[in-house]
Amino acid sequence: MAFIMSVLCAIPLVPLILGIIALHQIRARHQRGRGFAIAAIVIHCATLVLYALAVVFGFSALDDEPKRDTTGQVTEEGSSAIEDLRTGDCFNTDNDLAGFQDEAGVDAPFTVTVLPCDQPHEGETYAVFDLDDGPYPGKEAVTATTEERCSGTVLTDYVGPSATLPDNLEIFIYFPSEDTWGRGDREVTCFLGDRSGSSTGSVRETISS
Repeated sequence: MAFIMSVLCAIPLVPLILGIIALHQIRARHQRGRGFAIAAIVIHCATLVLYALAVVFGFSALDDEPKRDTTGQVTEEGSSAIEDLRTGDCFNTDNDLAGFQDEAGVDAPFTVTVLPCDQPHEGETYAVFDLDDGPYPGKEAVTATTEERCSGTVLTDYVGPSATLPDNLEIFIYFPSEDTWGRGDREVTCFLGDRSGSSTGSVRETISS
């Protein structure tokens, strides 16, 4: 029984306890099965080690998140899901901005690398908001809504009302597709990017007044 549970049971320690009990009974009653009892103990100990490693590596994965100071500014780069981007975050993506569609709005990658804005980066997030719940309104309606909101006051609030954006920077938008909408995604991310390469420095810091 202990051997079978060591292979099939996912409840920690149960096969180990049964294996130890079985060993005591085998010794006391001079029965067979000592090998199976020892195998159960060994197998389950190995399973516990694997559980421990999974926990350790799981926490290590969390350590890959970007480090932030008390104001929320990124101080060390790390991996971030798109939905975790914050206003003011600068990031790099595996997708090439030069290959994006001309119209605003593209499918978002699953993750990006967030880093301090004083390092070369492809995008700078200046607004994050959610669309209203309800049935998927269609790509054209979503595009029109997000274009209007991303080019409105949220941009001037970020860069300053009298600021003039450099010619190389364009507005890009990550918004929900029909598929992700069905999974509850409503988040829109507005960011500035340069199709020709990377930028250094924050637009908000350098040209806002």
